[in-house]
Amino acid sequence: MQRVPAGTSPRVSMPVRRITFMLCAIALLTFCIKGTAGELTLQQAQRVFPNASIITPLNGKAPAYSVRSETKQLGYAFTTGELAPISAYSGKIINTVIALGEDGVIKAIDILHHEEPILVIGISDADMKAFVDQFKGKKTTDRIRVGAQGREGYVGIDGITGATITTMVLTSSVNKSVHKVADAYGIPRSNTPPMPGMATISPQTLVDEIPAWKFMWEERAFELIIVSLALLLLMVILFMQDWLVEHKNLFHRVRVGYLIFTVVFIGFYCSAQLSVVNLLAFFHSLAGGFSWDTLLISPVVFLLWAFVAVSIILWGRGVYCGWLCPFGAAQDLISKLANKLGFEGYRLPPRLHERLWAIKYFILIALVGLSLDSMVTAARLAEVEPFKTTFVLHFMREPVFVIYAVGLLALSALNSKFYCKYLCPLGAGLSFITRFRIFDWLRRRVECGTPCQSCAHQCQIAAIKPTGEIIDNECHYCLECQVTYWDDHRCPPIVEKRKKREKREMKSRGVIASDS
Repeated sequence: MQRVPAGTSPRVSMPVRRITFMLCAIALLTFCIKGTAGELTLQQAQRVFPNASIITPLNGKAPAYSVRSETKQLGYAFTTGELAPISAYSGKIINTVIALGEDGVIKAIDILHHEEPILVIGISDADMKAFVDQFKGKKTTDRIRVGAQGREGYVGIDGITGATITTMVLTSSVNKSVHKVADAYGIPRSNTPPMPGMATISPQTLVDEIPAWKFMWEERAFELIIVSLALLLLMVILFMQDWLVEHKNLFHRVRVGYLIFTVVFIGFYCSAQLSVVNLLAFFHSLAGGFSWDTLLISPVVFLLWAFVAVSIILWGRGVYCGWLCPFGAAQDLISKLANKLGFEGYRLPPRLHERLWAIKYFILIALVGLSLDSMVTAARLAEVEPFKTTFVLHFMREPVFVIYAVGLLALSALNSKFYCKYLCPLGAGLSFITRFRIFDWLRRRVECGTPCQSCAHQCQIAAIKPTGEIIDNECHYCLECQVTYWDDHRCPPIVEKRKKREKREMKSRGVIASDS
């Protein structure tokens, strides 16, 4: 068994190289652009202290301003952008101005600027204002947490469905900013008696405050255990793939079962569909202030990305796209069901197919470019991903989004994984890293391509060249070509060997006459 030499096709490799160069250039621009919070202006201070007439910068350990009206001292104003610039879901900070009274009570908070893509999923500025208004009346000694109602030692506030990372990062920024200013300028801890459900703590407990992400990991322990076991099983499948694909029926049962798990548990139960927005946010966070806390707030998503980072270097992006992507798995299952019902599907002509491949790369380039100006704008284009509609909002959305998502799923019955092949910017982004993979365990024969085209005809992604080589950047690692490779009833080279062997055995038993 010998692998066909890995030749390169100019029609595929040259455009990819050019696209890679363009993305690298755009990425360099991303790293060079860093937002700054800037100094607080009187107009900004008046958003939380309407009667403010004078603001005076304080020359202490924390950047804050003393705020006065025409007749009296009002308190202190400062921004989270200067004191606690933590990258949020967009990879950029949420800058808010905070009004803190001399009694250590938060008077008001207002959002100055954010680039969170949450507006795209129907969360308005009014929702965000209602969220930050919950901080009013909280004290410098309070440990405020989203969803921590009833937890001893913490003051709970309500989050926003669909904006978990945004609200938790914002809460952490407010906590850190308030504590820094209070400690730097000796702002007295409020002597007002605590309200029911509100706890006060000493400054040293403040120091030992538990990061917000740890609460999420505790709350999602069940999901983490199940997904960890599933990832361990996938590793076993990958390492034992040669043995497994030789047992065709067992392999197909395992694969269908795993795809169902991916759709139901990872997709609908955990809502842990990875997105190209995650990639964009990661690069922006590197440019604007990287924070592990932000990445860790979504435990299952973090676990999946960690697995992708390892598997993509070992086997390529196909492991995620072919096994762990809920929308990809849903398309695959629909295609398999359609085949069972007698629908053979339609394959586009090779030339058209190769040109349509480029669409997802152009979408990726556009997303990267738009994100340099605004992540909100980029997120609107990222709606080309039907993931949010399907697995976060469960199709409870405007009709146009539902029709788009359902249409793509239905289309996979006619053309398997149409969205994945031609439109997915996440797959396009992951394909670049595939070039650095270490292992190449997909076996090929010298007869592959010339004369045999069996695997190329059955590949649902059409990721096998006419000359027999697998196009690694596009392969989804479904292992169907490996099933054929070992199947002596489907792979022509070994079908011929099997027939010759059977003929010899029949001759030896006298079933048929020997050649004269």
